[in-house]
Amino acid sequence: MRDLFIVGAGGFGREAVWTVERINKAAAEPQWRVIGFADDDPAKSSGNFEGYPMLGSPERASADNPGASVFIAIGDNKIRRDVYRRLRGHDFPAIIDPTAQVSPTTEFRHGVYIAVGAVVSVGTDIGKFVIVNARAGVGHDSTVGDFANIAPGVSLSGHTRIGEGAFMGTNSCTAPGMTVGDGAAVACGTPVLKDVAPGCTLSPFGMLKSMQ
Repeated sequence: MRDLFIVGAGGFGREAVWTVERINKAAAEPQWRVIGFADDDPAKSSGNFEGYPMLGSPERASADNPGASVFIAIGDNKIRRDVYRRLRGHDFPAIIDPTAQVSPTTEFRHGVYIAVGAVVSVGTDIGKFVIVNARAGVGHDSTVGDFANIAPGVSLSGHTRIGEGAFMGTNSCTAPGMTVGDGAAVACGTPVLKDVAPGCTLSPFGMLKSMQ
């Protein structure tokens, strides 16, 4: 059983520790010993969260627990990437809920989160620190880039390409073969019927270009 601390004492942190507890319960032998949570918020530097101790900032938790594995439970793609850069040197395991259906031909990397009821089909490639949230579906032969966030209920059709750091809002979907570029965002409930350029936002009202 390996020590694990979770960065992010918020809603995603609650979901992550719930998933870890479910993994332990489903396994013949518990896999993880959750030693606590870390958070940058000074108000969360001590006390308890979800029944586990607060360990201070991510750097403090890292220094005190150099051999521990780390899961980054932060939904914001840019902040999740920043925390990873700050904590390099740790093991960042993929956390996959026991109810998720993941094809054995799927490739996925460290730091990935695949939530309750998600389905990841054959021939897919899931980058590092990707979130595939509850009841989301990733169709066959699709690619999801590093640090992307696939929100609850999203449906990605086959041969979809989701760029690095992109965001697919709750219950959005793609037609087969669509590309959502790096850093792009698709609003909740929006169908992607043509490619979304990098850095742009697609909403029911049309495409908004990035101002950066």
